[in-house]
Amino acid sequence: MSKSLKNNTDEELFDLMKSNKNTSRLAFDELYDRYSSKIYSYCRKIMNNSPVADDIYQETFTKFFETAQKGKEMTNVAGYIIRIARNLCLNEKAKKHNDKVALEDYILPSYDKSYGTKQLLDLLDSAIEELPEQYKESLVMKEYMDMSYQEIADNLGITLPIVRIRIYRAKNKLRKVLAPYLNELEKIL
Repeated sequence: MSKSLKNNTDEELFDLMKSNKNTSRLAFDELYDRYSSKIYSYCRKIMNNSPVADDIYQETFTKFFETAQKGKEMTNVAGYIIRIARNLCLNEKAKKHNDKVALEDYILPSYDKSYGTKQLLDLLDSAIEELPEQYKESLVMKEYMDMSYQEIADNLGITLPIVRIRIYRAKNKLRKVLAPYLNELEKIL
């Protein structure tokens, strides 16, 4: 039966999640396979790799499953899952303010290129974390979840031009913040 579920649309699978226990589980597993890696990436990036991101990731799929069990109708499964994750991330961020490491605290050593690469990736994560929330969210959806501009607009409830502007501004801010560090890294390597 699971083989035939791979050909079902997201909405058909969501409807099957309202069925008996075995069918419901198989339908959920298929949707989980389709979206889990994207949702995981989203949670990790939005929550800045915090351990809380793992909890939010799990809670996203728990809430999604519970919604199906309640018999709700669904027309955009992908959008609904990302909306759950987004709301959970925003709620968590509103609850507590994490201490942030200043970008100036990063020092790239000249003796180890792999360590320098790791530091650069950490620096990039820190720079992304410093972006205004609307820029960060749009950028993460585009670059880490590989969503189209239209999908981002639909999920955030904004227009396509606003999505383009936010991503453009996010990338510009990252370039400006990272430029001194990249110049220094070029000298080291």
